[in-house]
Amino acid sequence: MMDFTTIESVLGLATTALGATGKAVSTVETVKKLLASDRQPDNSEAQAALNTLATELTAANMMNVQLSEAIKALSRELKRQDEFDNERARYELFQTGQNDIVFKLKDDQANGQPIHFICPVCLNADRQISYIVGERDYKTCQKDKHHLFKFRNTPMPQPKRSQGWV
Repeated sequence: MMDFTTIESVLGLATTALGATGKAVSTVETVKKLLASDRQPDNSEAQAALNTLATELTAANMMNVQLSEAIKALSRELKRQDEFDNERARYELFQTGQNDIVFKLKDDQANGQPIHFICPVCLNADRQISYIVGERDYKTCQKDKHHLFKFRNTPMPQPKRSQGWV
């Protein structure tokens, strides 16, 4: 799930960039009025207005560069999120013979891959796809060996009674 603080940060940056652009537009109007005035503006007044405009345009440009980078990063995150959601949709919950819950690759989503299981803990908590591996009754997550899943319950072999003393 997308972290809304990232989106809020981008929106805050966009608002700041719009404010900086608005200030520059206002300064442009001030310069135009100075130049269109019937009275001759003195050079220091015009120079001050142009310096202010240059500073505001530089600030607006920097904000726009930052905003562009933030939007690119947000776009990459949304793409990564979409790819993860598409990959996650290939799996379904599966109950093992011993009532553990894991995710199993859907038969119709195999695309040439062998049917396999993935760790529900890693998928839900870390948003990672981690295979469940192992032989016999117990299988573990490849990423975290503490994520243990019981698939079968093989009875312990009974010791043979020895033919001994009667």
